[in-house]
Amino acid sequence: MRKVEFVPLVLTEKSDVYSIRIDEEKNTEFRKFVVLFKDSEDAFLKDDFDRILAAIEKIAQNGALESYFRFEGGIKDRVCAIPLLIKPRDKTKHGTLRLYGIRISETLLIIGGGGLKVTDKYEDTPLLQEHVSRLQTIDSELRKLEDEGMPLEDSIMNITIQID
Repeated sequence: MRKVEFVPLVLTEKSDVYSIRIDEEKNTEFRKFVVLFKDSEDAFLKDDFDRILAAIEKIAQNGALESYFRFEGGIKDRVCAIPLLIKPRDKTKHGTLRLYGIRISETLLIIGGGGLKVTDKYEDTPLLQEHVSRLQTIDSELRKLEDEGMPLEDSIMNITIQID
């Protein structure tokens, strides 16, 4: 079993954005993503990275509006790609960055991990599949808490869950 904590990233009147920390690691999943791509020398990836950071700022200012995301998981989960503002590329030359999260509501977004997408579907890139699958598992556990009456928007900072 792995321990999952929710760490505040940006808290505003419109939207709270959290990242996840697995097994008390030093860095959150978002921080790991930042460390990997913040100093990219590839102009396309640097542009994607900057767009992702700008999208997170926009979400913090305006709320986690559904129109900002592309849902990536299954029909029954809330896993999405952040943001939908990435420009498409010729796959023979460049990939695109993807960052995944769980859009709980317009006021709560949980950011997981991400990476370079060079295939048509995230399922064809093992690292991206792992990130999406983990978020689906986390979302399932969060839904159980919601079904028991827990308001996530008010208590996510104090929640720790266990996943396989």
